[in-house]
Amino acid sequence: MPATPYIKKQLKFALYTSPVIGAMAITPITIMDRYPFDKWLISVLTIMILALTLWGLNILLWIWTKGVAIKRYIISILINLVIAWGVSLFLFNTGQLGHHGFHSTYFHFHLILFLSIDTVILILQDLLVTREKKAAIELENQQLRLKNMEAVNQQLKQQIQPHFLFNSLSTLKSLMTVSPENAEEYLVRLSEFLRSSLSSHSLNLIRLEDELHLCVNYLEMQKIRFGNALEVHIPEVGNNAYYLPAFSLQQLAENAIKHNILTPDSPLHITISIQDRTITVSNNWQKKESLTEGPGVGLANLQERYRLLSGDDIVIDAKNDVFSVSIKALEYESSDH
Repeated sequence: MPATPYIKKQLKFALYTSPVIGAMAITPITIMDRYPFDKWLISVLTIMILALTLWGLNILLWIWTKGVAIKRYIISILINLVIAWGVSLFLFNTGQLGHHGFHSTYFHFHLILFLSIDTVILILQDLLVTREKKAAIELENQQLRLKNMEAVNQQLKQQIQPHFLFNSLSTLKSLMTVSPENAEEYLVRLSEFLRSSLSSHSLNLIRLEDELHLCVNYLEMQKIRFGNALEVHIPEVGNNAYYLPAFSLQQLAENAIKHNILTPDSPLHITISIQDRTITVSNNWQKKESLTEGPGVGLANLQERYRLLSGDDIVIDAKNDVFSVSIKALEYESSDH
């Protein structure tokens, strides 16, 4: 943090604390001596001006010594001793210090007053600067944490696309041999999906309706591939201010297809439901017995991405032959990105 903000904050703090220092310094004395209010007020204003002067002195010393504590303390105390001696000398020459001169109680009072106020100001100054430095360090750490989270999130997103594209091209090749008409429709859906995904690839969060549109294109491609073995139920969603991690619903739909058996006699039913801000992707559980890749990798990817973006977890529920994953839509401002 540059020096200028420190100086501005110290000046502002000096204006706030000087009246308090003035009141606290003189009040015990006036109570014991029973000063009238006008004399108390004059004394408070005098010490307040003194406190402001000492604040200014210590701020200048902080700039000159570049915040080096020991050097600043020694110089500040020496200057205050000189000022206290000068004030007492002036009062002595004007006859206000009494006939005992520098051995009088008034001289000791001035000395203690100057040093006490200066010590309080030095402590307050150090507390203020330490607090600001701590806040600056915490802000820097937060920015580094967000940059690291951004890098991790991008890495997790990059794991989604390669295997999907490979599978899609393999499916397209098979359809071109078996059913050219379906292959053409599949290619149209694939191009639409890729166009949408490219526009979303650099984003961590996309609008709920855009994510649903992406998921619809993906599921329509899978319906062409699997025919009556796959049934899909997706609600209509209007414009709203909610966001989801990019590719999250598509990833959940892909996970359901990948880990379940699909046949025309026992079709896989994928349903996307929305209640308030909670989006749930559910399917009837027809789990495959063996997989080339361990189960849960896609969900673990999404879980980690969602945790990075929101600090929360997705909700996974598997009971009564129904597997569901619920994810809470985010307000853009509430996310870390």
